[in-house]
Amino acid sequence: MADLTTDAVAKVLGVLATAIKDETALLGALPRNMQFIKDEMDSMNGFLLHLTKTETAHDDQVRAWMKQIRDVAYIGEDCVDRYVRDVVPHEPEPHNGCGLGLPYVGDLKFFLCHPKKYCLRRRLAKQIVELRTRVNDVGDRRQRYGVTVPSLTPELARRQQEVEKVADDAQEETRKDAFRRALLLRQVGSSASSLLGLGWVKAKARQLLADNTQPLFVREAIGKLPVHVRSQGATIVRDIWMKCSPPDDETFRCIEMLLCALYACPYKLDSNVELEMFRRKLKDGAAGAEEIKRQAMVFCYSLLSTSQKSCLQYLTAFLEEKAISRTSLVRRWAAEGLVGREQGRTPEEELVFRGFINPARSSDAGTVKSCHPLAGSVRTFIIHIAGRDNFVADLPVHLDRQIRIRQIVLRTQTMTTRDDAAAGKPMDELVAFLGGLPEMYRLNVLDLGGCRGLKQRHIKAICTVSWLKYLCLRNTDISRLKPSLLKGRLTMLETLDIRQTNIRPGDIKSIFLPKLKHLLAGRYLTKGGDDAGTASASASASDEVELATVEMPLKIGRMRNMETLSHVQVSRDGKELEGVARLHKLRKLGVVVHGNERTATQLHEVIYALAGCLRSLSVWVTHHNQQGASLDISFQEEATPILILENLDIRGRCKLPSWIERATKLANVSLRDTGMNAQETLRRLCHVPSLSCLTLDRRSFVGQVLSFMEEVRFEALRFLIFDGDTTGRLAFEANAAPKLEKIVCNVGSVVHGGDLIVGIQHLPKLEVIELRGNFNLTRLRELMNGATTATNASKPTRYLCRYLDSGENEFVEIPKTGTDTTFSLPVGGTNQQNVF
Repeated sequence: MADLTTDAVAKVLGVLATAIKDETALLGALPRNMQFIKDEMDSMNGFLLHLTKTETAHDDQVRAWMKQIRDVAYIGEDCVDRYVRDVVPHEPEPHNGCGLGLPYVGDLKFFLCHPKKYCLRRRLAKQIVELRTRVNDVGDRRQRYGVTVPSLTPELARRQQEVEKVADDAQEETRKDAFRRALLLRQVGSSASSLLGLGWVKAKARQLLADNTQPLFVREAIGKLPVHVRSQGATIVRDIWMKCSPPDDETFRCIEMLLCALYACPYKLDSNVELEMFRRKLKDGAAGAEEIKRQAMVFCYSLLSTSQKSCLQYLTAFLEEKAISRTSLVRRWAAEGLVGREQGRTPEEELVFRGFINPARSSDAGTVKSCHPLAGSVRTFIIHIAGRDNFVADLPVHLDRQIRIRQIVLRTQTMTTRDDAAAGKPMDELVAFLGGLPEMYRLNVLDLGGCRGLKQRHIKAICTVSWLKYLCLRNTDISRLKPSLLKGRLTMLETLDIRQTNIRPGDIKSIFLPKLKHLLAGRYLTKGGDDAGTASASASASDEVELATVEMPLKIGRMRNMETLSHVQVSRDGKELEGVARLHKLRKLGVVVHGNERTATQLHEVIYALAGCLRSLSVWVTHHNQQGASLDISFQEEATPILILENLDIRGRCKLPSWIERATKLANVSLRDTGMNAQETLRRLCHVPSLSCLTLDRRSFVGQVLSFMEEVRFEALRFLIFDGDTTGRLAFEANAAPKLEKIVCNVGSVVHGGDLIVGIQHLPKLEVIELRGNFNLTRLRELMNGATTATNASKPTRYLCRYLDSGENEFVEIPKTGTDTTFSLPVGGTNQQNVF
């Protein structure tokens, strides 16, 4: 009996010893395997960078291998991050088995002290072993099928250097701006169609075709192409024009995209071989108009960089969206690891310029604020190309999952009041979907913007998605974001967007997210407490607007990766600003502060400390006593640091800072409710050398007349926005604003009689005067028809008066000639009360 028991125990001990040795070997190899993965990641990164620089058409073998490399690199990055986060801080110290010759004693001790961390460590070790095997298989597969990597020829290297040289040219942006203006002549044609009628446009199109004449925007744009592609570019455009006659909107868009591609990539055309191949396809008599336009898009797509192609394919996740914020799009790309700055420009700038993305809304200065993700023929083309490049019949898995998430969110927005009781069902479906994702799948982005029915249990489940980098709760009905739900979670989060929500001010105060880069908060309210919409909508309105937002996190100084902090409430003593002064990566800061001396001191210390990185500053000043002194954020130090600030937005009683004249890169200044002296403010602002856009909103200054005199010369000013309730007259003298292109007036509830703008003859670059308010569109259309007839009969149009109606969301444009040197609101053209 004893022998049987001894044999049984011996067998158990033998099995246990073998298991312990295997476990020790598995865990002991973890650091070595991690080093192998790290080396492989470096090699993969170099391989992908090399393929990016070749910029040639890759065959199917190379593209399939690139896909495998991307997948392995994606999982490898995941494992490295998990190793650094979960294993390294808790790694067992080296040991000698406590003198017993048992090397696994330390692992056993670690298991007893940290059972959860031990399990994470063991699971990661197994995944890395599997990943190492997969890496070896990818390498063997390359040799087995003879996949060769295209070399970077001397010609390609030379063209890369020329691209970088052009990008660094100080005059390049000026040339590109001239090229854009040539393309904008197409929009002038669209304006003509509204002014002169569709029949005139059709007749003009027939005349152009009969004369074989291209539109003005085409001729002007071709003339601004690089010299060595200008001739063949003109020939190709002419062939497209003839093949696709009569031209429709898609034809014009195709031509515009082609011109932009030729302008952006003249040195990527290998001795014009790609261009010549496309030209031969145009000569093919069997190719119809649709095939020609498709081939043109293929050609334009081939000239995109690898990063730009990846970003463009990612847009298929927004197929159901009407528009998406440009900055949100860029942050999502960054969270997915798709973006990097290329020759000083971000991918979305290039994709907008190339015509693959259409702007949906732009600022008064022309900056794109939101985009239509994919539209028209581009939509069909990109869906097809996303499947082709990833060797699937439909969209690749990661895009398909993002679409699934957005579909669930959009479904919550269409629920009726009767569905409120079941409002949690779509979100329960989303939580179940997230829980069902494969363990090796890394979800970086979760956009719940506009979602309804979001409960605390859903937030709790979302916070368990440990690899989340981008979380958008914007415009949701969430009312709490309890700090306990975030404690120790979402440690990889880079973007937290809680704008236009009712989250309690104190919920964010105690959070600490070590990797956070962008914290976006704030809800705009009218004086009556109603939602006032977005910041841009609030800025253009004459109504009083307040900003309700969350309190500044107390540990903000430890979030050293912070780049955007907008907008957060600062306490009365402004003590949290001491931490903000330590954020040396901060690019955009928006704060709501109390108008007292202590806060002013803290704020100008922040500006001084961050002078080398801060590019955008927004200050909202609140006063419990409306008669209180204005906030002064000027420097007290004699030596002013070099400021790289580009945007300054001040709302509330605040003085114009003393350093503003030395902010040489400051391009946009917006003032609202500041109560400044008008002429003194203009006298100081005219010395800001780069000021191109000036916004003077509600009660920004005292006085009814705003005079731009010859001695107050704004050399760079291109856009001027002012409030009609505050300003009774805008007056210009000679040389006061030689580059002013656009004047925008927000017509308020009361319209003052007389001339609104005088001295227009002193504005040689003026293109449009835009009025926004409640207009009598019927009366304005009558004036438009009369003005159009008179203009065609006598003198050409010098500038346009555009009336944007806030109620009907329509506009009417009335042409003006060189004799129109003053401007006043037409009698009967508005629905507001007139005061004379």
